[in-house]
Amino acid sequence: PDTALAEALALLADQDWEKKIEGLNFVRCLSAYHAPVLTAKLHETTLAVAQEVKNLRSGVSRAAVVCLGDLFTHLKKSMDQELDNAVKVLLHKAGESNTFIREEVDKALKAMVNNVTPARALCSLINGGQSHLHSAVRRCTAQHLGDIVERMGPERILATAKPVADRLLPAIARFAQDSSQQTRYYGRRMLFSMMAHPDFDKTLEKFVPAKDL
Repeated sequence: PDTALAEALALLADQDWEKKIEGLNFVRCLSAYHAPVLTAKLHETTLAVAQEVKNLRSGVSRAAVVCLGDLFTHLKKSMDQELDNAVKVLLHKAGESNTFIREEVDKALKAMVNNVTPARALCSLINGGQSHLHSAVRRCTAQHLGDIVERMGPERILATAKPVADRLLPAIARFAQDSSQQTRYYGRRMLFSMMAHPDFDKTLEKFVPAKDL
């Protein structure tokens, strides 16, 4: 496995697109069967894979998106440290015209939401997509944020001990007023899921700017 990882990184650094795809497949196999080996060089590997998500050749880009999804699935919370960059490149791809890539981005982000630490996923999504200029990226961000809100539940989000609400509620308020109808829908849905909680109004007033309130 150690040799395979070194080879995978070398293949990813190659200019030949077919070699890049081979390298990505190596990383996928390692994540599934030799996670500890991959974890030892996780930062370097994730950066190399995320770099290929931006590849202009759609075959390479798609393979890299799928590979990130596998890393989330198999390495779970080990990926917490790598989220900011990985989520940012994935969200950026959500604005693509290529349907296949958009579908894979969706699957990869779902894998992320289901496997990493929710509070970390939440911050990475907000950092990566809340203020993006492309409406499809904001919609994608709001959608996956909604999944995390559902997973965590109002109790955990509005608990004063956890500093989740101060990042999340202003973001939701912005999504609920977005120019895109779909994004507004996800924003409203998140608010709706928390409305019944007794601390909801109080927390909202505390963290959401008066003009949005």
